[in-house]
Amino acid sequence: MEKVNIQDFYTGRSVFITGASGFLGKVLVEKLLRSCPGIDRLYLLIRPTSGKDAVVRLQELINCKAFERLKLNQPEALEKLVPINGDVSLPDLGLSSSDLQKLIDNVSVVFHLAARVKFDDNLRSTIETNVKGTQRVAHICQQLKELKAFVHVSTTYNNMATNEIAEEIHPASLDPQKLMDLVDSMDDQLLSSITKQLLGGFPNAYSFAKAHGEQLLLNYAQCGERSLPIVVVRPSTVICALKEPLAGWIDNFYGCSGVIAGTGKGLIHVSRGNAKLILDLIPVDIVINLLIAAAWHKGTSDKSREKIEVYNCSSGSLNPITWGEFKRLAMRGIAKFPFKEMVRCPSAQLHANWLAYQVSTLLYHYLPAVLMDTVILLSGGKPFLIRLYKKIHKVSACIDFYALREWNFASRNPGKLMDEMSFKDQEIFNFDVRKIDWEACMEDFACGVRTFVFKDDLSTLPEARNKLKRMKRLRTLTRLIFVGITLFLFYFLWCYTRTSIAPLEYGSTN
Repeated sequence: MEKVNIQDFYTGRSVFITGASGFLGKVLVEKLLRSCPGIDRLYLLIRPTSGKDAVVRLQELINCKAFERLKLNQPEALEKLVPINGDVSLPDLGLSSSDLQKLIDNVSVVFHLAARVKFDDNLRSTIETNVKGTQRVAHICQQLKELKAFVHVSTTYNNMATNEIAEEIHPASLDPQKLMDLVDSMDDQLLSSITKQLLGGFPNAYSFAKAHGEQLLLNYAQCGERSLPIVVVRPSTVICALKEPLAGWIDNFYGCSGVIAGTGKGLIHVSRGNAKLILDLIPVDIVINLLIAAAWHKGTSDKSREKIEVYNCSSGSLNPITWGEFKRLAMRGIAKFPFKEMVRCPSAQLHANWLAYQVSTLLYHYLPAVLMDTVILLSGGKPFLIRLYKKIHKVSACIDFYALREWNFASRNPGKLMDEMSFKDQEIFNFDVRKIDWEACMEDFACGVRTFVFKDDLSTLPEARNKLKRMKRLRTLTRLIFVGITLFLFYFLWCYTRTSIAPLEYGSTN
């Protein structure tokens, strides 16, 4: 019998999404509404914040640029969104009895995207969201009457012990339940004192918690009649959209977008990284298309629920880009789409050597910051650059571990999944990383950071390009003056040394 296509699979179905207000969540919601027009309802778990309930935050969500295309062409689709007050860090997700019953009666596909992604986060908060939160969502899934697929978003960077990351659930260092009990039994001070020992070879609490979150799901896939149909999708370093909802769309300063933002503003001139190593990047719409297709495959498969399908969503093995290429292409994009406001002329250096990085940081970050802060102080303003650089370097230190290493993420299952999709589905839900044009992608990335993050209208481009030209000329002039002063000082010292030594030489001959 011919397998139902992806759009037909979602027709008449309702979906529950955690993390809908995040970067991945926005793209997933928009894509499901736009490309699966027959979908019934999208129940979005939204955490109330600052006096704003789920309804208000949903309105803020759909007002972002990602939904412009949908609002223009399919405005009626937005009526399918149902906000649910809740939080994955609360027991039973903080759901009311009526909201829980809605999910139990209607939902057949679940996407669990909610997570704490801060690399410098404390262990307790990370475990609460990324392990306990996953457990709470899985428990809700066990109550759903017609669940066809539970898709859990993890990360490729959750097993740093080996260079090759296979598409399987890796054994965790601790039993997840024992880990949660251990964390609960300690106060903050004691937990902080043993965190490094608990993490072992993990670089941070985030990757540690994600690994244990995956391990926990094994228990829910292997519990007899209550087994859950689980899929784990592991994106690598997620960047801007390749095409959907808009080319270059990005809404945050995380990871590479923060590097482009800081470089484009003329703040970040030096970064840690090995130019020869692969930087595994993956556009957000590639991830979302894989999530949607993976749920379809699980929901239409007659295979045992007890096996968890794992998909490494990465580009490094099929279409790699190195740190050096990323720097070169990003700088080209910044030059084509310069930011409206720049502190200094943009430039970029990569240093794998610690000493070279420290020296360059002193010369290109802190020395100019001291000079500019001094000028600001003398002008009656409040200095800020030195303080800002301390924050930038603190954040940058969190990714040093990744910037100086390389892994091979086996990514065979996405290819197998694509082979089972119709040509139409492959076109609508494309996640073939081999088709990514990195040069065009990086150009869109720079433009996206400018347009969507800094809200610089494209009408300001001519002015920004003229400003960049002036800054480049000023930089060249400054360098010439610096070289001239340096040469003069060397000449002065040489002359001084000759006049000081000459009498001694004369005296020694008599």
